[in-house]
Amino acid sequence: MQQFSYQNQELYCEDMSLAVLAEQYGTPLYVYSRAAICERYGAIREAFGEDAHICYAVKSNSNLSLLRAFHELGAGFDLVSGGELRRLQAAGVPTSGAVFAGVGKQEWEIREALAAGILFFNLESEQELEIFDQVVSDLGVTARLAVRLNPDVDAITHEFLTTATKQTKFGLDLTTAARVVERIHATEGLELVGYHVHLGSFLHEPGPYLRAFDRVEEFLDACPMPAAGPCYYDLGGGFGIAGPEQEPMDLAALAAELLPRVRARGFIPVLEPGRYLIADAGVLLTRVLARKPSVSKDFVVVDAAMNDLVRPALYGAEHPIQPLRADLAGTCHCDIVGPVCESGDFLARDRDLPMVDAGDLLAVCQAGAYGQSMASNYNSRRRPAEVLVDGSEARLIRRQESFEDLWSTEVDL
Repeated sequence: MQQFSYQNQELYCEDMSLAVLAEQYGTPLYVYSRAAICERYGAIREAFGEDAHICYAVKSNSNLSLLRAFHELGAGFDLVSGGELRRLQAAGVPTSGAVFAGVGKQEWEIREALAAGILFFNLESEQELEIFDQVVSDLGVTARLAVRLNPDVDAITHEFLTTATKQTKFGLDLTTAARVVERIHATEGLELVGYHVHLGSFLHEPGPYLRAFDRVEEFLDACPMPAAGPCYYDLGGGFGIAGPEQEPMDLAALAAELLPRVRARGFIPVLEPGRYLIADAGVLLTRVLARKPSVSKDFVVVDAAMNDLVRPALYGAEHPIQPLRADLAGTCHCDIVGPVCESGDFLARDRDLPMVDAGDLLAVCQAGAYGQSMASNYNSRRRPAEVLVDGSEARLIRRQESFEDLWSTEVDL
């Protein structure tokens, strides 16, 4: 994104030198651009209109400061755990615009979300319906439910990122969903407020969303008991960003084809973007420890590892990587690897980079989503600090863990 650019041969985030931040806070280091976040949120709002309810997917990056930033833009939140609900509360942002998904909600999570007054739950199973029935009976309250439909539509993405085919654990097949709708209408304390369909992640064209809505319309036409009153169609998220030989999702094209059909059914559109909003807004800074030549290629050993950014090892994700200096001479063909004791510890494979050496700094791009939120302490490594840049100002929003933090919850018997 334009918020990351070279100025006088040096890579900047907005008006802040990334090299200066690396020296001040150490590496590995996550750095986020507030302007990039605002730009992406604005793109979704422009495409889908003022009536759309945009819920930031907390799981993509749950830093409290970032949650506050999205609230200030007008976002609600997509939750998948009680812990994420408590993060909203810790951040001091309203929970009334939150939707609660997740295939295995526990009773305590449902009770806390009801007490927090969330917008609605996405219902995942008949068994879950039993839990809701018991909880609302105990509390004497009403639970607002959107039934999560599984339309058996292949999103043509990584198998771990597909969520709406019959082979996945998510949602209800349409036959079961019809039965569940009837039960909701027949149960005091349960209110049907809409339908939810999330197809997966990293989708780059509108087709799967349109095919899914075809199935939803077939379901609605056959369903004898539609939702009454305010009704939401939650189309999930999964909007793809730019990738190797891939263009980002054309949001305007998707909205132009899907929204008229959604609104013709009387639905209020709900979206749950995560990676689209935050991935391109973040980089992971890392310092080269050594360049290790071999027969076929070099290994560039850096101080960031799979515990800091697991996506390359887990999904085969390809993150753009560039040096913080634009004036490095020569080229090396290399794997960029970390110090963790695993052959799967890599940030990139078979890349052509400028001829970096020990001490040089690299930026792993598109790292704002599912980087810090999926980081671990494997090999007893400390998770990185995080910094939020706003123009020429940078603010530490998470300190690097201390070694004492690593065992602070352990009990010495």
